[in-house]
Amino acid sequence: MIKIGDKVAYPPHGVGVIEGEEKRTINEKEVIFFRIRILGKNMSVLVPETVIEASGIRPVLDEEEVKEILHFLSETPLDISDKWTVRHRLNIDRIKTGEVKELAVVVRNLSFRTKEKELSYSEKRMFEDAFEKLAEEIALSLGKEIKEIKKKIRKILKEVKDR
Repeated sequence: MIKIGDKVAYPPHGVGVIEGEEKRTINEKEVIFFRIRILGKNMSVLVPETVIEASGIRPVLDEEEVKEILHFLSETPLDISDKWTVRHRLNIDRIKTGEVKELAVVVRNLSFRTKEKELSYSEKRMFEDAFEKLAEEIALSLGKEIKEIKKKIRKILKEVKDR
């Protein structure tokens, strides 16, 4: 169960910190909400306690998981479809899962694809969105500046070898 002060990933919005609890009455029933301050954005969201699990909210990565993700980003992808529609659908489905490993797949594969051919506008936007979310989570997990993490990820992606 999450608690005040926890660092969490909230897939639709990014990463944040649980800042507090609020009780509100809805339809004459008292409901507890968690207030999550989303980092990198000037916003907070309220999530009812009853839907925390279903919402996809999860703790951010620990150090070992960060190492695994960074190592994964350094691997050469083997199965990138040449068909834009197939890649696009797969990447949308991966992002929707809210799983950080799936975000890493999107970032790694689209970055690798740029070595072969320029990305379409929608793929560029998808890459930027996934890259931002991944970097934010790693930065929050490690307590580092996001600029430093982005630089590290770019360096790793640049060094990925061709097939």
